[in-house]
Amino acid sequence: MQILGVSVNTQAGEGTGLIALLILAIIGIAYYYLKPSKELKETTEVVEETKTEVVPLDINDEDATVASLVAAIECRNEFKKNVQVISVRRIG
Repeated sequence: MQILGVSVNTQAGEGTGLIALLILAIIGIAYYYLKPSKELKETTEVVEETKTEVVPLDINDEDATVASLVAAIECRNEFKKNVQVISVRRIG
């Protein structure tokens, strides 16, 4: 066989290039699916437990009542669903 004036010896057969291409494709696909995933670096942080006082909310405290209503409205806007406030407590 002659390609662009260069004689090419094809004694191995015409299908060897196709077989080599298929083998390379299989190796490439296998590498893509079987490559090791990037592992996350595990960092252990020591979390100190804080002892905070939890007190039920006083109904007469206007600031706390408004804060709980605003928190409920923000939650509804974020999740786009109806929100029901079950209990409110003052922390700290």
